[in-house]
Amino acid sequence: MWVSTSFKKPFLLSLAIWFMISSLTYFFHPLQPFQSIAHRGASLYAPENTIASFQKAIDLGFDYIELDVRVSKDGHLVVIHDADVRRTTNGEGYIGDLTIQEIKMLDAGSWFSPEFSNEKVPLLEEILLQFGGKIGLLIEMKSPENQPEMTELLSSILKSYIEIGLKPSSLKVQSFNTNEMEKFHTITPNISTGLLLNEPLDLFHLDSYRSFASFLSIHHQLLTQPFIRYAKKYGFEIFSWTIKDAYVLQAMQRLGVHGIISDEDFRSTDTALYTFIPPFIYR
Repeated sequence: MWVSTSFKKPFLLSLAIWFMISSLTYFFHPLQPFQSIAHRGASLYAPENTIASFQKAIDLGFDYIELDVRVSKDGHLVVIHDADVRRTTNGEGYIGDLTIQEIKMLDAGSWFSPEFSNEKVPLLEEILLQFGGKIGLLIEMKSPENQPEMTELLSSILKSYIEIGLKPSSLKVQSFNTNEMEKFHTITPNISTGLLLNEPLDLFHLDSYRSFASFLSIHHQLLTQPFIRYAKKYGFEIFSWTIKDAYVLQAMQRLGVHGIISDEDFRSTDTALYTFIPPFIYR
């Protein structure tokens, strides 16, 4: 199809002007403060979901550690991401098929580096004892629909630690499963609950979640300024995951998210190089 060059030039000029204006608008939008959340602990520096990675998060000054829990064969909450232990330990098998005694025999650090060869898969209660009150805890229930005892077990454990002094405000619980999060909120209303989301939502969904969720953890590529404005009107806090680049972190700050989940401490990174990269996907 033939297009007149007299049409092309004004169009290209308009496009260039739009690019400049939108970029300047973005660049001058201030970086907003946020809560820093260490993804499975400071997992760039130490093996994920271990005592070492959680301690590193504290050393680096993170506000929260994010961790995952699953139920062992003998009914304990184990801190591990995968259902199978193969990726992050020297063992084989599913958490649901292993007892705590069997799980504690595993090496959970050598896969990352020989210096972490003594790391073990921790129990949630070990984390609460060692880190509760020192840093915020964002706990993800992994596949609670396949472990029906998980929600009540987690609620019971957290309540017991609150009774001995752990502040409910230092705890947050999240999951991809809407029904289990609603159940958790019903039996543990004093702990903040949230939904993990990896697909776009409409306003109907936002309204339906207000009765039990106080925050939404959303994949960063799904976040836009209009969505965040609407979500804030509904009273939600917005957390973005998982940030692996400094320029994406700046984009999230400019969008005004409340929390940023990342593997590393970007405060040690020179982000000046990224100031002039316009992340159009977040417009």
